[in-house]
Amino acid sequence: MKKVLAMFLLFGLWACSSQPEYSFKGKEYKLLQAQNDALITLGFAPEENRYFGKIVNNYFGTYEQDGEKITFPPAASTMMMGPQDMMEAEANFLQILPRIKSWKVEDNTLVLITDNGQELGFEEIEKTAQ
Repeated sequence: MKKVLAMFLLFGLWACSSQPEYSFKGKEYKLLQAQNDALITLGFAPEENRYFGKIVNNYFGTYEQDGEKITFPPAASTMMMGPQDMMEAEANFLQILPRIKSWKVEDNTLVLITDNGQELGFEEIEKTAQ
């Protein structure tokens, strides 16, 4: 009886201490340590599995998520020209995006992980009141 009670107590403590599941829906992030110091954003629609962002051009698409697994099919984008170094950063990021296979959160940073283990850290962009 004491063992059963102890197990329930331990389970209760574990359940109370476990963090709620993280959701990135409705949030927008910026890439940390972006190539050429480009401002690369990545946002997630609050409903549907849609993503969007901006580098030089706006880009967008849908994603699939199952737990810690996530995939981004190639993005559609606008086709404006910009400074060469920013265009290079944009092209490289949009090539990496479909290679992302999983995600995690570390120290309030959203980390997207590619098929070869490359980690891309994103910081949430604070929304300002309008």
